[in-house]
Amino acid sequence: MSFADLAIALGGLGLLLLGMQMLTDGLRAAAGSHLQSFLERTTQTRLRAAISGFTVTAIVQSSSAVVVALLGFTNAGMLKLRQAAWVVFGSNVGTTMTAWIVALIGLKLNIAVIAWPLIGLGMLTRLVKQNSIAAHIGTAVAGFGVLFVGLDTLREAFTQLVPLLPVAQLEVSGVGGVLLAVLAGVILTALVQSSSAALAIVLTASATGVFSPLAGAAVVIGANIGTTVTALLAAIGATAHAKRLAAVHVVMNALTGAVALLLLVPLWWVSAWLSGGNDVANISAGLAVFHTLFNLLGLGLMRLIDNRLFSRVESWYKLPPIRSGQPRFLDKTVLQVPAMGIAAAQQEQQRVLRQYIMRLRTFLRDSSDDVSHAEDIATGELLEHIYRYISKLGEQNLTGAEALALAQLHSNHGRLVDLRQLVEAFKAASPELLDASLNHQWRAQLLAFLNGADMATRSEAEWQQGVQQIQQSRQQQRQQWLQQIAADQLAPTRGAQLVQLASKWERSAELVKALQVGS
Repeated sequence: MSFADLAIALGGLGLLLLGMQMLTDGLRAAAGSHLQSFLERTTQTRLRAAISGFTVTAIVQSSSAVVVALLGFTNAGMLKLRQAAWVVFGSNVGTTMTAWIVALIGLKLNIAVIAWPLIGLGMLTRLVKQNSIAAHIGTAVAGFGVLFVGLDTLREAFTQLVPLLPVAQLEVSGVGGVLLAVLAGVILTALVQSSSAALAIVLTASATGVFSPLAGAAVVIGANIGTTVTALLAAIGATAHAKRLAAVHVVMNALTGAVALLLLVPLWWVSAWLSGGNDVANISAGLAVFHTLFNLLGLGLMRLIDNRLFSRVESWYKLPPIRSGQPRFLDKTVLQVPAMGIAAAQQEQQRVLRQYIMRLRTFLRDSSDDVSHAEDIATGELLEHIYRYISKLGEQNLTGAEALALAQLHSNHGRLVDLRQLVEAFKAASPELLDASLNHQWRAQLLAFLNGADMATRSEAEWQQGVQQIQQSRQQQRQQWLQQIAADQLAPTRGAQLVQLASKWERSAELVKALQVGS
């Protein structure tokens, strides 16, 4: 094998990875926000979530890309852990489409007849329909063609490589050999950052006789375990939501891999029987069958243990307390997709609002000493996190609707800062003065207005009615204080302090209403 053959093999690998990247990026860009709405509509049950994961991955041709997107959706509060996990389980099955495409099409047809027209058509569409969904679809179509060219180039390179390899030494023998093949699959997937691309390489190599059947099957198991590396890298420094989903992904693939290793021989026997035997001509189809059985096995295992698994990972990664200054939803996995980043920032702003509502209710219950200085600092830190985050969001490419939503985030941030100043003013006031600023009726109105139990279900009209009642009570109380000052029954300085505090209570209600209605 000459240097030219090695260079061609390297080029074939590069074309394969480039094609996978173009296909994934093109389809993901074409889907845009539709992917989010699709997942929100189709993840209400285990079966529907798994089918959604299968469908999206079969189209996008990258489970890693789907899992990273799901980390973002989960972080932003768009999907619950159970929903996202079952999409991941279905996504694993969706990767089998790559194996079938390679086994049944990519290794058996005249590549030139399919690939070159796809590349030409795709790039022509991209040039003619710039800055449109059609342009992204054109990129995906061209990527599909480049992928096939890469497969064909790799196949030719492996054909030159086989005579130089001691193929007999690549036979799997014993536990050590199996584990070594699994490790090879893990490393291959970690390097190319795509289990689909790794499977395409393995199937292409096996079709030219590089791998024995069991060696190929063991590498397939390793490739499935290796796909968790992308999720683990994306979860580094992420929130507890992302770490939970990444942990579920790792446990699912590792457990399925362990069971598949125990059943390696019978699983391969079934795969070989379904694909026509152990001949080199049939091994790629056999590995595609094996890969499908492997992932269906994982789906069955998760159906048995999913609730226990979810409970366990939730105990491993605790969410920050509601009064904590650490973000629950903001991290790098959602920053690159503005729709997810905006949703995550909205969730964090609601956390801050709930913290301030709890403080206001504490003051209304004559328990101002219960509000610690540490809690005030924590909320201030969270506000700083949010402000830095929405500033970074403004640097992204935003649609018109996203730009409007970002402007609303900035407005709400200003309201939260104002609310923080009011809370600090209440904390600085003496308990006796704070109590005097509220009569029984007004205190009851404010407590009912700040009742968190029904906030989410109130209409805008109900919020407005509550504010108007508070405003009327404040005006009546203010008039009473002014009359007492005129009759020398109340010192002017104290009266002014009471009027100012009453105005602050009214302003607090107006801010809470604006933040709830505008969120």
